Amino acid sequence: MDKKTARRLGLAARKNIPCDVRDEKNRIITDILVHKIEGAHCVGCYVTLNDEADTIPLISHCFASGIRVAVPKVTGNTLTFYEIGSLADLKEGTFHVREPITDTVVRPEETDVMIVPLSAFDEANHRTGYGRGYYDSILKRCRRKIGVAFAEQKVERIETDPWDVDLDEVVCA
Repeated sequence: MDKKTARRLGLAARKNIPCDVRDEKNRIITDILVHKIEGAHCVGCYVTLNDEADTIPLISHCFASGIRVAVPKVTGNTLTFYEIGSLADLKEGTFHVREPITDTVVRPEETDVMIVPLSAFDEANHRTGYGRGYYDSILKRCRRKIGVAFAEQKVERIETDPWDVDLDEVVCA
């Protein structure tokens, strides 16, 4: 299936998840991710927007566990990651996403794990984002790439382009 169709289907499926079901799925996803990042010193992670799988509990776990957290800010046609020490280090930025207001840059290759948002995914760990290619611009530099989604966002097969970078795994519930 082409990316545009996969994106549309994945976003529609995500939007239709009832709030109580979403809350339970978010708890399960967080529990899985906490185990996946064991031993990490630095985690790159998106900051949840709208109905995405919630990363705030994972970010809070990292703070409590002494794991460095780097979150993205849109700069030009790519993402630059900045270390944050608390959720107070975020403010609304591009596309209404909360972005870091700190100035300590963390290169993608410095992260042990990169937690990646997506609109749809398939069995082969192909993903669609939101169509702007921001994550594609940095994923090839990441050691470990974990997509986060709800099971409802899974589609049969996503056609890929040469510049697409597969995820190592997708955590979903």
